[in-house]
Amino acid sequence: MLGVVVVWLLITVPGIANLRSASALLIIASLLSLAAMGQTLVVILGGLDLAIPGYVIVGAFVSANLAGGQGWPVPVAFLLTFAVCGGAGAAIGFLCHRLKVEPLMMTLGMGAVLTGGTLFLTNGNYASAPPDFLRGLAGVTSTTFGLPLPPIILIVAVAAVLLWLVLNRTPAGRSLYATGINVRAAKLTRVNTTAVWTLVFAASGALAGIAGMFIASFSSGWAQSIGEPYLFSGLAAVLVGGTTFGSIRGSFTRTVLGALILTGLSTIIVSNGLAEAQSRIIYGVIILIVVALYGRERHVRDRF
Repeated sequence: MLGVVVVWLLITVPGIANLRSASALLIIASLLSLAAMGQTLVVILGGLDLAIPGYVIVGAFVSANLAGGQGWPVPVAFLLTFAVCGGAGAAIGFLCHRLKVEPLMMTLGMGAVLTGGTLFLTNGNYASAPPDFLRGLAGVTSTTFGLPLPPIILIVAVAAVLLWLVLNRTPAGRSLYATGINVRAAKLTRVNTTAVWTLVFAASGALAGIAGMFIASFSSGWAQSIGEPYLFSGLAAVLVGGTTFGSIRGSFTRTVLGALILTGLSTIIVSNGLAEAQSRIIYGVIILIVVALYGRERHVRDRF
């Protein structure tokens, strides 16, 4: 499917073939992949994280207002984002599992708390921008070791490899898949399912928050709605990539593939003058088709 999208993109948007345009597309896909990385783990677990926009806006706030506006050291800004977003996610995962609460509503509430709290702290000040160092990591014209490759692309590529290793080559990865497929069976094999839920939602929050820092850096600023697109498009990237709820098929490499497909499609949509409402309809139809196809495939496989 990615090959079809690339060919379609080259035919309908001829100017996309130059280096700067290609770099911009890869950056956008990388940011979407990073924002959806934690969501991938949550979907493998069989849940859904609706707090993603809240985590993204926290990261954007820390990047622009604290690291940029108030001159906080960048490492401190990363640690703060990791602690706040990861801590909020950990609380959600722990409470949802121990109290048998659906993560859908609790993550929605946490997202609202984080968004509202961030807006309260800014007092309507969106004028600050991330520091030059962070903007350089996500800049279209930035280079990595002298190569015309923006650092954020390499960062996401390394993260993809590391997460693949964790999911496929470690006991932690096997515990995640086991818990997602059947939590009762996982408990019988002595998997600490509470720890799995806590760590997965903590990772979802922390990764989305870090993504928010880079998203603000790429945009050279932030706004109240900066995190909203990454809930729907992030989930779409996960599902289009082929990760299904509580399935051993799930992986972040699939999400990266889904992000590339959606970035290409969104570029085609914008280039053809379609409105935001029309693009959402197209995304929705794609999700319905893909989920139906994967569901059918799983059903047939289970029968045999």
